Amino acid sequence: MKTAIERGSLATALGLAVHYLFYYLFGAPLFTEIIGEWIMARTPNTYSVLLLETMGAWAKPFALTGGLFALGFAMTLVALSWRYVAIVPVAAVYYFTFELAGLTFWLPALAALVLAAPRVEKFSPSRRRLLSAVMSSTTLAVAVEGYLRDARLAARAAKPFALWRFVPPPDNFHRLARKAITAIGTHYTMSKNSVDPTIDPATWRLRFTVDGKEILSLSYLQLLQAKRQQRYVTLRCISNTIKSDLMGTAEWSGFPLRQIVDGSSLPPTIKEVAFLGVDGHGDSLPLDYALSEEVFLALGMNGQSLTRAHGFPIRMLCPRYYGFKNVKWIGEIAFVSTPYYGTWPKMGYTKEAKTNIASYIDKATPTEVVGVSFAGSRGIQRVEVRLLGADGAPGPWQPATLENPLSPYTWTRWQIALAAPGATHAEARAQDSTGAWQATEETKLFPSGVAGPTVRKISV
Repeated sequence: MKTAIERGSLATALGLAVHYLFYYLFGAPLFTEIIGEWIMARTPNTYSVLLLETMGAWAKPFALTGGLFALGFAMTLVALSWRYVAIVPVAAVYYFTFELAGLTFWLPALAALVLAAPRVEKFSPSRRRLLSAVMSSTTLAVAVEGYLRDARLAARAAKPFALWRFVPPPDNFHRLARKAITAIGTHYTMSKNSVDPTIDPATWRLRFTVDGKEILSLSYLQLLQAKRQQRYVTLRCISNTIKSDLMGTAEWSGFPLRQIVDGSSLPPTIKEVAFLGVDGHGDSLPLDYALSEEVFLALGMNGQSLTRAHGFPIRMLCPRYYGFKNVKWIGEIAFVSTPYYGTWPKMGYTKEAKTNIASYIDKATPTEVVGVSFAGSRGIQRVEVRLLGADGAPGPWQPATLENPLSPYTWTRWQIALAAPGATHAEARAQDSTGAWQATEETKLFPSGVAGPTVRKISV
């Protein structure tokens, strides 16, 4: 078994060396990215959010090492029975699975496995230590390459420029509350990618298609010349756990989709609108909703053109839904007659991903509690707070004072003054405009987003 691991690891390292060479010379897809992104998408959110918060810019590059270990494991299995494995049939499987790019890893890796197999078994202790160093170096190299590639693309990205005069709204709410508007640099960003795309606005086009046939193509300059409006919108990520706060509010500049496409000109068979990002992520909306006032194509946020992380050159906002449906880096808007299943619905997430009612307590002290609640475009009409004693016994629900939201599409901040001797925790719940209350029991994140109570320890 030990020698099989060594043979598999060596073959993987040599195969990846050739594989990455083909990537840089010819743009062949990287297995480490394909597998790493598959792993990221299926990592329990409690862990993925923790990794993103603790590792920052290094979290996703190290996800690529997951692809490396998967390939190493596969090569080890082959190494255990390499005498019985025919190269051509195995390579053929990879060819039909990953097309020609599969051969750039699999063939050199298998060749190295066959050629090195007898020699590895005779490795001296010093050569085995060298092999161990090669294995460790390969792991580090994959992560560093991903990090440097992302940094290089970020440096090449178009720099944000002033798009309109952004004047933050007056903010005289409670001193302990979060800001009404989230700064661009602190507004959460999420994507399926290990390395996000960088788009050249000089060559990029936004294509509009009807059942695959192009009906319109617009340049970035043409989009900038369109009549724009500003609106406040909150985005909330479906990756939130019951305690995390992946949520932000910005003033966005753009226009409704219906300003560009007249729904009456579309064939009666059209049922959905698919928004397709250049990174391969896409999602869809029902036609009537996509052409409603709510759905917004955004070119900028908080006075500037979009940053790379927020979807430059254009992204879509649909405040009824969780963040994954608000597609970034759009390259095509497709009007389709058959249902389109995007990245997350293909994995079993709900296609109708409406934002659950959620609250977050920004600060809880012995005399006051301050927080924010959000329910997508349904809005918040009431928030109640209660204090819990050391024994867990809850006090009565008391209504909080709500701030008028910046728009129908944003969060609602609230505050309440109360006191209960011996209280250790505060709990908040919100009611949306339909009369529905925030869930009292925690639900699983998959497939419709987490729901449940909001509790925070009181700090002195």
